Amino acid sequence: MIFTLKYHLIYSTIDFTVSRGLPGQRGSGISILQQESGMAKQKKTKRTLQAEETKRKIYNSAIAMIEKKGFENITIQDINSHAGVSVGTFYHYYKSKEDVFFELYRTADEYFEDKVFPVIYSGEFTANERILLFFRSYARFNIENGLEYVSQLYNTKNKFFISRNRYMLDLLIRIIQEGQKKNEIKTELDPEEIMEDLFIVCRGIVFDWCLHEGSYDLEEKMHGHLKRHLPVFSTAE
Repeated sequence: MIFTLKYHLIYSTIDFTVSRGLPGQRGSGISILQQESGMAKQKKTKRTLQAEETKRKIYNSAIAMIEKKGFENITIQDINSHAGVSVGTFYHYYKSKEDVFFELYRTADEYFEDKVFPVIYSGEFTANERILLFFRSYARFNIENGLEYVSQLYNTKNKFFISRNRYMLDLLIRIIQEGQKKNEIKTELDPEEIMEDLFIVCRGIVFDWCLHEGSYDLEEKMHGHLKRHLPVFSTAE
């Protein structure tokens, strides 16, 4: 498989800074899906903005505490003390500390919508090139969130990994379907099955990275594995 110089140049321009804010709080107020459908968000009220700020404060405090002490070693009171909010305020926004923890998945979807989508559709890339860009971005997102935090996510109780209603998954399926229409990806394979297979491989790599305590370059490891794995689905020789 041949990968263009433009692919590498475009990838180098992505801003991979992971926002610690909450999903749905972007500056433009208009998502990629809304742009495509021509729908814009209504202007938020002062009360709504204050509520979002409080929720963001709780979320950011939880992230800070997890990175400092580990998920199992913090309590809701720890989070509240750090955020400067009451127990009642915490439970108004979250059901449990696990609920705060899994906010990351909504943040990940926003990251792919705001930062990854515009880049991988900024040029005439093949489906394979877009898939490689997608998972390089996935690796970088995990790196930016930190080994301690990511390690807490990778456990059998975490059912968010198999949740189907995710923007990130829909984006990858879209890339695969477009590749099939252009005869770049085998059409006898189901797009959702290809998506699931690719994520099984890449989540396994992240898990291995955690087991090895981040001792290798996750981004390069994932890129290398995918370049060897993609020919299974590709029509290219």
